[in-house]
Amino acid sequence: MTRSTPIAPPAAPLTDGTVALRPRRESDVEAIAAASHDPEIRRWLDDEPMDAQARRDFVARGEEMWRSGKAAPLVIADAVTDEPVGSINLQFRSDAVVTVAYGVFPQCRGRGAAPRAVRLLARWALSDLGLERVILEADEANTASIRVAEKCGFQPAGTRTEPAGDGGERSIVVFALGDSGGTG
Repeated sequence: MTRSTPIAPPAAPLTDGTVALRPRRESDVEAIAAASHDPEIRRWLDDEPMDAQARRDFVARGEEMWRSGKAAPLVIADAVTDEPVGSINLQFRSDAVVTVAYGVFPQCRGRGAAPRAVRLLARWALSDLGLERVILEADEANTASIRVAEKCGFQPAGTRTEPAGDGGERSIVVFALGDSGGTG
């Protein structure tokens, strides 16, 4: 069962003083579009690079995700300057379980933005949204995402195999936080 209830974005940005999570804005489009072509982001995420149409629809598409209850897309921003440093998204599998996907812009990596953002989003999902479980999935070769999961208190919940873009297969490590998956 997938969620169909609208989700309200946080009333104020979720912040820890270093990063802030906030809804998408038109001013974020170019930075996120550029990052969508980054080879490292392309290596791990299934999303296609943004074309001209995706740029035009960026904010409206995000608003529709919130209204439909399918996802909660946010921008990871510098808490002081409000400049975007990445993006993060909750994708609803059901009314109680979500997966988290994120990407940090190449020039902003190595500063701890990903674990800070994942912690903030997971806390919001489990407390404010009342969800039972947050899942983080990472290719077993994606050591950076595996470290993020571990730093954020996610517990290993298994592995699975899925088709890879090259026609082969890849192993995915599944981590969980919340009900029988750690407490954060």
